[in-house]
Amino acid sequence: MVVRRDERVHSGRVAITEHGGNGSADLPDALSKMPPSRRGVAKKNAIVDAALEVVSEMGIAGLSMRVVAARAGIPLGAVGYYFAGKDDLIQAAFDRHIQRETARVTSAIARIGEHPSTDDLADRLADLVIDGLTHKRFQLLAEYEFTVEGVRRPALARASAAWQATLNIQLQTVLKNMDFTSPRTDARLILAVLAGLEVDHLPNELRPADARTIREVLRRLVQSLDKG
Repeated sequence: MVVRRDERVHSGRVAITEHGGNGSADLPDALSKMPPSRRGVAKKNAIVDAALEVVSEMGIAGLSMRVVAARAGIPLGAVGYYFAGKDDLIQAAFDRHIQRETARVTSAIARIGEHPSTDDLADRLADLVIDGLTHKRFQLLAEYEFTVEGVRRPALARASAAWQATLNIQLQTVLKNMDFTSPRTDARLILAVLAGLEVDHLPNELRPADARTIREVLRRLVQSLDKG
């Protein structure tokens, strides 16, 4: 097999890859079987997903182009082809996180229904927190890494604020349908308590007793707000 080196220019960057006649020897097997257009999208997605995993496990400080390339099983040059540098990769990873969390929260809010009881609302909110602390724990770990990093990176802070505003509006709609007296303020308070519960329980594995406490806290909170 003849090996050649190709240079591809993308947004002012040059990526050099080695490959054989089919142009795909540098790709993981699953990607090499895809058409070129889908392969590019899949490769970029794999890089972003790998970056999220690294942030969750090692923090922003542990993120580098080389580490992400190794995690994704993709040549370092390919990471540079799609992302200008670490800053670009961090922003892309956070954007992906926002997409996933928005979908998760939107789905949870949809399950609340249009006119739930206060206990129904509290239980659905508790489900959201408990799911985040168990099945989606790595996403929450990454989220708080991004939140802290937003102090140093204004672009992350702006994206985070816009995302929180979207969640606030969705929750406000539910509270308005339930005839809460101050839905805007109440939505902010509920989101703040949800974040506090996440931070309190994130360092350790969630126990059944912890889950019960989360449900009780949110039931008492929602009931107190509903009474105005």
